Amino acid sequence: MTGAAPRHVLYVQPNSEVGGSDIALARTVEAMAGTGQKSTVVLPGDGPLVQRLRDAGASVEFVPMQQLRTLRSLRYQGRYVAHFLPSVFRLARVIRIAQPDLVHSNSLFCLYGAFAAALARKPHLWHVREMAPQVPVLTAAYALMVRSLSRTILAMSDPCLEPLFRRPPAQSVVMPDALDAPSFLAHLDRDRLRRDLGLASDVPIIGTAARLDPWKGIHILIDAAAKVMVRHPQAVLVIAGGAPAGLEAYEAELKAQVQRLGIVTRVLFLGWRYRLQDMADVMAGFTIFCHSAIQPEPFGLVLIEAMSVGTPVIAANAGGPRSIIEDGRSGILTTPGAADDLALAIQSLLDDPIRAKEIGAAGAARQSAEFSIPTFVQRLSDIYDRTTRDT
Repeated sequence: MTGAAPRHVLYVQPNSEVGGSDIALARTVEAMAGTGQKSTVVLPGDGPLVQRLRDAGASVEFVPMQQLRTLRSLRYQGRYVAHFLPSVFRLARVIRIAQPDLVHSNSLFCLYGAFAAALARKPHLWHVREMAPQVPVLTAAYALMVRSLSRTILAMSDPCLEPLFRRPPAQSVVMPDALDAPSFLAHLDRDRLRRDLGLASDVPIIGTAARLDPWKGIHILIDAAAKVMVRHPQAVLVIAGGAPAGLEAYEAELKAQVQRLGIVTRVLFLGWRYRLQDMADVMAGFTIFCHSAIQPEPFGLVLIEAMSVGTPVIAANAGGPRSIIEDGRSGILTTPGAADDLALAIQSLLDDPIRAKEIGAAGAARQSAEFSIPTFVQRLSDIYDRTTRDT
């Protein structure tokens, strides 16, 4: 970009929440601001990250959108179909007015950016941050659409591409997300979570941070925690995160599960109590961080967050976590969906605090070495240059 006008990227994010893709978008905008890049972010409405995006210098626009989800809700799906084309046309108008160098769709399940970029005749980058479900015929058709409407297909990990393509297309590239650890840890208060929850320093905290979505497997973690509590009756399970729109029933099921297991007083549902800037304190407050997804996680941003504060992590052995964690060294990998396996891993760390501390330290070192912002910025800049280069 030497000697040229600053690059202008328009990001399309189909929800205004605080999930992994939302947080990654905010961090991307912040990181790329240091290169002089101009960013425009299009969201479906106001939300918890809007001010942060504006503070990073981004222009924020609102266009009604929904994330494509495989919900068994005729109301949700009907509303999606009815509003899709009007939203695409409105987004295309925003693109024509903004005149970005490229359009970056920040989710595999964000179709708006691809179609609007085509209407506005702008290069399109489709960021694959999710694992595509395997549906006969439909998955192949979706993959063809992604390939046809993208100059670049950017995936967080190799497993993100595998459900879509037998062979990765020529325009695909893999780049993991990163964490600005110095900023993330700048105001770290390791004792805050315990103070807030009224927990003594010797109470083991089994923790997780996730949207309450069935595929995240929080029900598996609850079953595992109940088993661990037999041996460690003082342990508590802390669940940071709430249910996104349409998934409130799952949160109710989790609370009913806790009732059935008789551990109501040992499980704390925090909902959206803590904001994004509080997550370092939350991660540092956990004795162990657990990831219990029952489907392959595309990457696992929360893992590198927990690793950065030195909290030992346990994750399901599938998808992105396999590229993040060195099993037995910088974390522990367990069988997806196996509560017994997860319980044994948690118990092994609670029984051996020295090993837990060593794993936490190794995780922090790996995060610093492999998932840093300078490397991320250089790689994404190169990808953007390739996307906008004349072909």
